[in-house]
Amino acid sequence: MLPTMLSDFITYLQDNDLLRLSRDKILIGVSGGLDSMVLLHLCHRARINFAVAHCNYQLRGKASNDDAEFVEAAASSINVPFFSKTFDTPQLLQAPKTNLQALARKLRYDWFDTLCQTEQFDAVAVAHHQNDVVETILMNLTKGCGIRGLHGIWPKQKKRIRPMLFATKQQIQEYAKLHQIAYREDQSNSDIKYVRNAIRKQVIPSLQQINPQLEKTFSQNIDIFRQVEALYSFAIQTLKEKIVQQKNGLMYIDIEALAQSPAPSSLLFEILRPYQFKISKIEYIYANRAEESGRIYTGPNHLLLRDRKAWILMPKSAIDQNQYELDLSASSGQLQLQDHLSVQWTHSPDIAPEDLSPNSAIFDTSKLAFPYTLRHWKAGDSFYPAGMKGKKKKVSKYFKDIKMNRFEKDQTWLLCDANSTIMWLVGQRKDERFRPLDNRSSLIQITIQQTKPE
Repeated sequence: MLPTMLSDFITYLQDNDLLRLSRDKILIGVSGGLDSMVLLHLCHRARINFAVAHCNYQLRGKASNDDAEFVEAAASSINVPFFSKTFDTPQLLQAPKTNLQALARKLRYDWFDTLCQTEQFDAVAVAHHQNDVVETILMNLTKGCGIRGLHGIWPKQKKRIRPMLFATKQQIQEYAKLHQIAYREDQSNSDIKYVRNAIRKQVIPSLQQINPQLEKTFSQNIDIFRQVEALYSFAIQTLKEKIVQQKNGLMYIDIEALAQSPAPSSLLFEILRPYQFKISKIEYIYANRAEESGRIYTGPNHLLLRDRKAWILMPKSAIDQNQYELDLSASSGQLQLQDHLSVQWTHSPDIAPEDLSPNSAIFDTSKLAFPYTLRHWKAGDSFYPAGMKGKKKKVSKYFKDIKMNRFEKDQTWLLCDANSTIMWLVGQRKDERFRPLDNRSSLIQITIQQTKPE
């Protein structure tokens, strides 16, 4: 009969569909510490097809190089492939606001991903265990988290697998002692200036005095938390379908419908979370939901407008602040101004106005001067809207009358001639003065297509 630890290891791999024992080739991240050396030992005894990868961060001088040599020797002793990567971590840490642990994690997993592609590994195994799960949840709670911060560490995320989550630190220590597994001690793991170490060394021992079965209790609770999270996600999606609408590249969040939901602030958080709005800003936005329309909140890549009955979300990339000079004197042609903006034109007396789309317009060029300009509106702009019997109107007043929101105003293009006279509010209304009458020899049809950036 297989010893309990090895048997549990294989059962956990199979029950969680982490890998196919007889087929998959995996990469094991091995630091040389206790946990990763036990993982290496278990994988070898389970006859898994694997290779070893070691990261040298050059943070502990000779000790870092000794770690690399130790892991290479361990891999060589069981005749498995060994990969090593040395990072200039001290230099990379000179960048402002760089977190050591986050940097090391990114360097490690980026390299693992590269190895998976170049060496065709099916998965990358790392040695997280039950105590790591407890530490992660306590860290998340301490820093502030939503329901997703309570699900712990997933056994599998894409190609990343964690086949030792079934085991506690004590079980790993006992297994290493039983099999006389050599490993290296990293003294930085005892430095409580790192939050995780402080939780491991100071917080968890106190909690274990209250509950000696702390890891088991957390494991049971995690199963509950994950089911609650699944229900939560289902409810969020169901409510979002009633509250959120997509229109013309913009996302509309119905303020009244949101306020009537069971947990409006949490729902707003879930709606805006993918767009990297900070929790504190989302709370402020909801607390000030009764404010007058027009306020704009800024996120890293998006803007959120408080309109009359909705918050409207728009990517910053959707607002093109450029001004374009258009030489449309050739008989016909097309200009690609941006990936999302193009202009087509044709000079012809045979144009049927009734076939035009809102993005097309016909003008009498004898009344206009080339080159034309395509720009956005500004204070003081005015024109003579077609159909208003020659009455002059400010562009801002026209926008207000048709109930345009701020984002729609900022996205509307104005076509002007060389004298800065407004010819057309693209997609909206032409200027009465330049519509074609009897002079069909001087007609130009212009089509302006604008797609909405994601």
